[in-house]
Amino acid sequence: WRSSSSSSSSSSRGMATRVKGGSGGTTTERSRCSTTPASTSSSSGTQRTSQRCRCLGGISRRGFVVGHVLRGGTAVAATLVKDPAFYSQWPYAQPSDILPFIKSQAREGDAMAVLAAMQTFGDYYPTYFLHEEKAKILARLVKEAKPTRAVELGTFLGYSAIWTAMSLPLQGTLTCVEFEPKHAAVARELVRYAGFGEVVEILEGEGAQRIPDLKERMAPGEVASFVFFDHCKPCYLPDLQAMEDAGLIGTGTTVVADNVLYPGAPDFLEWVDTSMGRYKTDLIPADFEYDQVWKKDWVRPRDALSHSV
Repeated sequence: WRSSSSSSSSSSRGMATRVKGGSGGTTTERSRCSTTPASTSSSSGTQRTSQRCRCLGGISRRGFVVGHVLRGGTAVAATLVKDPAFYSQWPYAQPSDILPFIKSQAREGDAMAVLAAMQTFGDYYPTYFLHEEKAKILARLVKEAKPTRAVELGTFLGYSAIWTAMSLPLQGTLTCVEFEPKHAAVARELVRYAGFGEVVEILEGEGAQRIPDLKERMAPGEVASFVFFDHCKPCYLPDLQAMEDAGLIGTGTTVVADNVLYPGAPDFLEWVDTSMGRYKTDLIPADFEYDQVWKKDWVRPRDALSHSV
């Protein structure tokens, strides 16, 4: 967010399409596991991860690779060999059905193992959460911003909330708003299980309706340091404007939004476009996260996160 005194007066500067890399400085991060599983060769010559460790959220009870491992403290996709028995062993009919699988794969307090298990579950049941590529981008942006008060609209099952909580400085907090009560309940449990129950608060309801509650959690005159939008795409612009009007977003706030190209939020992008002078905005390209494999000839489209300051 740029105050009127610092807004650009030029209308010729269009929105950029990429954010340059870089840590944006150093900060103390919340602890995470860095154990790396070993790899061995199967009889067919395929590289498979055989070592079970507390950071490996993608090993089925049958013991072969079904998902994601950690390398250098980051969940990385392994060669996925789907186990047909997974669907009978871990049926998914309601949001809470993910919990037994996560808890069978990850130890309580091991956030990276929780995330890896969620990613594996999403490989079997395409699930509308941020997924790994975008999660890494979000984590980098949070680390760069070093927010003390972060807000997320659209939490789903808590995947992005856990990534954000891991990336906050030690004094930072995150308040989330999730519309669906069943999703909010699962997100609370997974956030707690990952070790961030005291850091993350999850409210239920529509984003615009909970703005007064978000405001109450700020000190007088305080604005949110970091805001992440990942809820209903037509709601992005009215909710952003409502947060601006309420004083939740102001000078120094970083605003990040997912799915701005696909499914898309064109009115939101127009509002935050650098040329409008309200924000300096970049687009960070990434694949769309929801793999709709049941559609004939489905090809995952390119998408982007917007990053506005």
